[in-house]
Amino acid sequence: MDETDARLLELLQANSQRTNAELAAQVGLSPAAVHKRLRRLRESGVIERYTVLLDPHKLGLDLMCFVDVRFKHNMSPANRRKLVAVLEALPEVLECFTVTGDSDAIMKVLVRDQEHLKEFIERLAASQDVIERARTSLVLDRYKSTTALPVAARG
Repeated sequence: MDETDARLLELLQANSQRTNAELAAQVGLSPAAVHKRLRRLRESGVIERYTVLLDPHKLGLDLMCFVDVRFKHNMSPANRRKLVAVLEALPEVLECFTVTGDSDAIMKVLVRDQEHLKEFIERLAASQDVIERARTSLVLDRYKSTTALPVAARG
C-alpha cells in the first residue's frame, strides 16, 4: 500500500459514495487506475465492506452506555463462546471487547432511553449464565466519534 492508496482510503472513509471519477480527480489518477486500486484493496481485505452510518438520535436511540462485564469463571473459551452467542441476540450491543483489568469484557450499548436500558439489562441477565456482574456507565457527552482508521499514520 502506497501513499495514493492511503489517500483513497481516507477519502472513502469520509464518504464511501464518491465515484471513481471524483476520487481520481482528488488523487491525480485516471478513474480506471482508481478502480484497479480499489479492486486490489477489496480483494486483499484492506477494504472489508461499504456501509452506511446512521444518526442514532434521529432513530430515537438517545442513550449510549458502556457495560463492564465480569465472568463467573474467568475467561474460559467456553465462557467466550457463550458470550458471543448472547451478543448475537442483543442488537443493542454495538461492540464488545475482552479487556485486561477489573473487567473481562466491555460492551458499547445503544438504547432509546432508561426504560429500554432496563429491558436490555434484564434480557442480558436472563440470556446467559456466565456473567457474574455487569456495571453500566452512561455516556454524558461525546467528544470524538469516528469510524475512520488512521491510514496515513502507517509507519
